[in-house]
Amino acid sequence: MASMASWPVFGQERSTFQEMTPEQRTAIEKGLDWLARRQGGSGAVGSSAQVAFTGLAGLAWLANGSTPMHGKYSRQVRNALRFIMRCCSKSSGYINEAGGRAQGGSGMHGHGYGLLFLSEVYGLCGNIPSEDLQDESVQKSIQRAVKCTERSQDPNGGWSYDPSPSGHEGSVTITQVEALRAARNAGISVGTKIIDKGISYIKKSTNSDGTVAYSLGGGSGSFALTAAGACVYAMYGLYDTAEAKRCAQTTFDFVSGKRSGQNNFDAYTNFYAGQACFLMKNHDEKFWTEGYPKVRKTLLDGQDKGSGGWLRDGYDGAFGTACACIVLQIPLRY
Repeated sequence: MASMASWPVFGQERSTFQEMTPEQRTAIEKGLDWLARRQGGSGAVGSSAQVAFTGLAGLAWLANGSTPMHGKYSRQVRNALRFIMRCCSKSSGYINEAGGRAQGGSGMHGHGYGLLFLSEVYGLCGNIPSEDLQDESVQKSIQRAVKCTERSQDPNGGWSYDPSPSGHEGSVTITQVEALRAARNAGISVGTKIIDKGISYIKKSTNSDGTVAYSLGGGSGSFALTAAGACVYAMYGLYDTAEAKRCAQTTFDFVSGKRSGQNNFDAYTNFYAGQACFLMKNHDEKFWTEGYPKVRKTLLDGQDKGSGGWLRDGYDGAFGTACACIVLQIPLRY
């Protein structure tokens, strides 16, 4: 693979807009190297919520063009894959590091990010040679994990922190929706009723002002949940419903600074805001050409220039760095 220094500057959709800037390239390389240094011998990244952060770090290395077999970060991707596979229950399909959420575990957030990582690996590479994964099949692990997600959906259509069909809130729901979409893109069967109920949940969670509530009946929504909601609409292909249009415009207002709403979950907020800007660009170009540069600037300003990590995430940098690297590499389209 060509070095980052030789990457082209991608097409300018407007004269003042560049999808990839020199500063961005440097930030990505330093961030990915920071993650590589934080990967332990088990393949895990981070000191807590390791399924979640290893899944996200794996996605960040995949977004650079590496796979378990090829690329600068192939060893890191391969070791992350081995770790996530070891955390996949063969009985329930739950992807979990065996610690409860109160003991540093990832809960259903981690299950969603782990399933997303596995689905993207499988979509890119198919099943990895069995000797690398101790005869376990990536495809079978994804199928079991999808069933776990399906069984865990609340009757209202959302998901909550544990693999049980009781309770629902927006931040877990987006992780399951994104993972299910990736699995389906890779050819894994996902129940139509599950999708329909998810669509209904996010519609009912969208307020009249376009914000997305924390949960049904949860009142006003945050920047983070509204950006996540915009991603849900886009992933379900719902660009033109009244709720999707309100949510999309409100997300853009948050991103562009017309509406205040940045909060204590900046890594999470920017993770979904950056994705929303890309996913909604075919609906309205301004999301990409005007919105994405705002998210990018926020991320570049937040990087620790010495270490290369995004350290102010509440998790010693593992979460913030992985999320930032994924968003900054969206223009590569891997």
